[in-house]
Amino acid sequence: MTFARQSLGSLLALLFGVAVSILLPRVLGPEARGEYQLAVKVAGLVLAVAQWGIPEVLLQALADRRVSQGALIGTSLVLGVSGALVVAVALAAAYPLVQDNLLRGVEPVLLVLTLGGSAVSLIGLLSRRFIQLGGRVDVYNGLDIARTALFLVLVVIGGVLIPQQALGPTVAWLVGEVALAAVATTFLWRKTHATTTWSVQPGLGRELATAGAPIQFGLLGMFIGSEGGAFVLNASLDVSAVGIYSVALSVSRLVLQISVALRTALQPRLLANERDSAAMTARVTRHGLLWMVTIACGLALGSPLAGFIFGRDFSAVGPILVILLPGMVAYGVWQLLASHLLRIGRRGFLAWVAWLFGVTSMLLQAVGAQAFGLAGAAFGLSAAYLLATLVVLVAFVQLSGRPVRELLPAPGDLAFYVGLTRRALATR
Repeated sequence: MTFARQSLGSLLALLFGVAVSILLPRVLGPEARGEYQLAVKVAGLVLAVAQWGIPEVLLQALADRRVSQGALIGTSLVLGVSGALVVAVALAAAYPLVQDNLLRGVEPVLLVLTLGGSAVSLIGLLSRRFIQLGGRVDVYNGLDIARTALFLVLVVIGGVLIPQQALGPTVAWLVGEVALAAVATTFLWRKTHATTTWSVQPGLGRELATAGAPIQFGLLGMFIGSEGGAFVLNASLDVSAVGIYSVALSVSRLVLQISVALRTALQPRLLANERDSAAMTARVTRHGLLWMVTIACGLALGSPLAGFIFGRDFSAVGPILVILLPGMVAYGVWQLLASHLLRIGRRGFLAWVAWLFGVTSMLLQAVGAQAFGLAGAAFGLSAAYLLATLVVLVAFVQLSGRPVRELLPAPGDLAFYVGLTRRALATR
């Protein structure tokens, strides 16, 4: 399957992302939307800690081919699930400390569901990662699309049975994660059991944990920077403000579907030597930037329609969305360039960049929210993304030897898309 076809397959998720962005606000309203967002982000915190950077370490581990795939699969799953259970229990124990501030207004039953589902989410995450790096990007994308479609159906049912309640989409999220984990793990087992045996190797586990520690450090910084703003807003404003802010964030993150799609197809191709990896990353980033800017411009032009699309209670989404879009384009570039830096083992550097982003983001969002409300928080987040991307860009240029101009769209790129369209039409 060609790179372009794999990437276009990934972009189908963009359509489902749009549907989710529109449906949830209309079904829930600002308050319940914010409550659901905070509950799911608690599960996101479990994943940010418990995966321990293993999904990213696997790229280099599979490229080095020093251990069997079966040992990698078995050891990774045991490490991930064990870590998720420990972190979930620790967060549950800490709930009394945050129930009146960071998690104010969030029903405990929602946290029980999301914390309980976090271990299942990690199984799905790791299984899909092995499927992706094994070259079955079509299955990887199909699983994501199927999960989102199931989530949408269940959200509609929940909206009918218990309208304006965060419980409906939270149950839908949990069912989607369970289904994804079951199907992904079954597919991975059938694909690998004939050639390798899943096993747990303590020595390999220590190696993965050691290699993943810098990435884990960075993942926590990324979570704090990208998602921590919602908790800060809940403590300083209210859960309805979190709902409005989360809708603007979810729409702006549609831009990232481009980088996710390209990165999904890119990473299996980075198993080659460093020079080819850098050249491929530069080429993909150039095309990704073109499409991300195009989508961002389209979203900015459509931002005045926010009140009509999401409901009158979400009319403030439009201006916030415009402020967030430059940061999301920058973050998309950061994601793509980071693929090569991970390939060459610069995990520690990326971890420190993530914490630079995390600290900067939290400070700027907190100050911005106090001074200018939601628009100020959005500006702080966008500025933090731009700063971190600049640092990653400088590092990529220095370490790869590729000039900056290779990362910028060129007029000749149009010929690529013309040829792609012609080939697509010729196959019909």
